[in-house]
Amino acid sequence: MRGIFNTVRWICMVLTATVFLGQLLIVLMRYLLGFGFLEIQDAVNYAFASLVALSVIVAFDGGNHVRVDVFRQKWDDAVNRRIDWLGDLLLALPVFGIMLWAAFPLVKSSWVILEGSPETGGLPGLFLVKTCLLILPALVILHCLQRLIGAVRQAFK
Repeated sequence: MRGIFNTVRWICMVLTATVFLGQLLIVLMRYLLGFGFLEIQDAVNYAFASLVALSVIVAFDGGNHVRVDVFRQKWDDAVNRRIDWLGDLLLALPVFGIMLWAAFPLVKSSWVILEGSPETGGLPGLFLVKTCLLILPALVILHCLQRLIGAVRQAFK
């Protein structure tokens, strides 16, 4: 599992560079040279959408997701771990399970028609970006299950 999360982290770094350099190129071309390419704008949009979706699991895996730290800092590590487990079990798993279930028809129909850019002359491959709507919840669910299974193993040692 660690290899999957490290790969996603690396992909997010590449996507970040793509968004930054692509947007810089768009601005320079538009304001210095007076023209632009729709394909570059689509590539930046696709990279940004993918980055937003995939960075959720990077934050989740690194423990950088949103918490109410005002309370957490007063409690010991055992209490915080139990709260994290309850959050995984009662919040993350159901929410991301529903997201996976709800996104599947959208992604499936996008793959059936091999959906591309809504702009005339834009890039093909929007269906690949929409696939991130399935990858995101699947990875979060795997991460939560991994943590919960680890907690159960630890409890029975």
